[in-house]
Amino acid sequence: MISAQTTVQSSRLAAFKPTHNALRRAGVRVRAAPKAKMVRVNAAMAPTMAPAAEPQWGPKATHAAEWRKNLDLEAWGAEMRALERELKEQQGEKDVKHLQKVLFWSNVCYFSGLALCGVCNPMAGNPIAALLLSTGIFARWTMVGHHVSHGGYNRQQVGKRFHRSTFGKGFIARAVDWLDWMLPEAWDVEHNNLHHYKLGELGDPDLIERNLTSLRENEKMPQILKYAQAVGLMAIWKWFYYMPNTLKEMYDSQMKRGQTNAKYANVTQPYDSGAEPTTMALILGKLFTGNPAPFMAILPVMLPYMVYHFVLVPLPFYLLGGPAMGAIALANMVATEIATNVHAFIAIATNHCGNDVYRFETEVLPKTDEFYLRAVIGSVNFRTAHTTPDMKKEGAPAGPLGNANDFMHGWLNYQIEKTDEFYLRAVIGSANYRYQKAMPRVKEACERHGIPYVQESVWLRLKKTCDVMTGNASMKQWERGDWRRPARVAESIRHTRAHTGPVLRHVSDRRSTTTTERRTAATSQQRRFFENYNVY
Repeated sequence: MISAQTTVQSSRLAAFKPTHNALRRAGVRVRAAPKAKMVRVNAAMAPTMAPAAEPQWGPKATHAAEWRKNLDLEAWGAEMRALERELKEQQGEKDVKHLQKVLFWSNVCYFSGLALCGVCNPMAGNPIAALLLSTGIFARWTMVGHHVSHGGYNRQQVGKRFHRSTFGKGFIARAVDWLDWMLPEAWDVEHNNLHHYKLGELGDPDLIERNLTSLRENEKMPQILKYAQAVGLMAIWKWFYYMPNTLKEMYDSQMKRGQTNAKYANVTQPYDSGAEPTTMALILGKLFTGNPAPFMAILPVMLPYMVYHFVLVPLPFYLLGGPAMGAIALANMVATEIATNVHAFIAIATNHCGNDVYRFETEVLPKTDEFYLRAVIGSVNFRTAHTTPDMKKEGAPAGPLGNANDFMHGWLNYQIEKTDEFYLRAVIGSANYRYQKAMPRVKEACERHGIPYVQESVWLRLKKTCDVMTGNASMKQWERGDWRRPARVAESIRHTRAHTGPVLRHVSDRRSTTTTERRTAATSQQRRFFENYNVY
């Protein structure tokens, strides 16, 4: 008979799936487990954790960190809602003027780079044109397309260009407003709906720790090669991962809508990657094995940007200056693509990842206090205008250095305020510069209530993100009393084996194999530790 303590220990093992080799090296006998088979495992793989039914904060959260025991979440939530009301009253045309200012500097960078594209040779060590072009593309995504697609200017732009219902929608609008690898409609589904409302959960399509499980658990690959692969991914991630995965999520959303909306009744999902992210490697693999459907579905999405960026831009330089100038222009566009991918990865991928950032295995209802709390503890800030030495005018939230710092971060250095206030519909419904006003107040409120507010250099965050990507570190687990998943499975077994006894666990759940199943099952334990193993 299974004891109550054993049952609790068993429920704590939803962590990660080790390989056969890792378990055997640890001295554990392994064979494949049939469904609904009782298995015996080593309980010390997971330290003491709170049962799922135990409160996650407050005095009764006995297995949680000290700050969670002392947290008055309701009071903190009330402060955030008060800030929401205050900022809503300040919204106006000044917000749109700030957007137009950002758009102006984005265009200055981009068209200055175009003007120098035929003379600044990156192959000869002159990357000025490529860096200007890269910054312009980065700014158009992170500071214009990103905030407009969030609906940040809807109140002031009803029926106008910068309303989320019209911005970038359709071929012409996409070319004029925001031409990039991603289809704006697909990015809207993946980022605005799934990423923000399921931040750090199993339904979050951008959860790095889960998306790179194969790299993290690849024990045959040396660590130096893992880090090399992570660096290589930075240079191609927009077209290799983000473009196809956003499209997959859009099709998935349309199929759901097709159940009640005849417009989408005939939509099918061309990407069958299941719970795993869809990448160009999968699409090209299908193409070369006789299944062109995934490639044909993505072709209309990637062709406009590809043709413009690598053909139409270098072509005038070729016609005016011959093959030599055309080659320099094409080299600049290739260098631009690499630079803007790396720049965007550093500013975007790093702000929800690290060994001091929480991830979640349970869903939470929108607009609840915990929903807002997760936005803070699941995000990080970088250097902001508030923490940049500067000469500010009296009453101004930032000076020229602070504004330049925020511009180069794409205003994503205010990730805590951006994510938290997105949920509150406050700051994200305003101009970027309102982050500068909200940041010190949100930080002060978090510190006063004992809520972790992580703010570090973007370069340090990049290192922590790469550690998670390669399996050298793991994120915190909200439902497990802040316990982190051990990155080295076999080492964890050997280290804790002497301190535990065997436990019995019933393996009856299977991992969700589709994106839909993954989301609908997110409230139950996911990715069970030994779901495919029988350890005895």
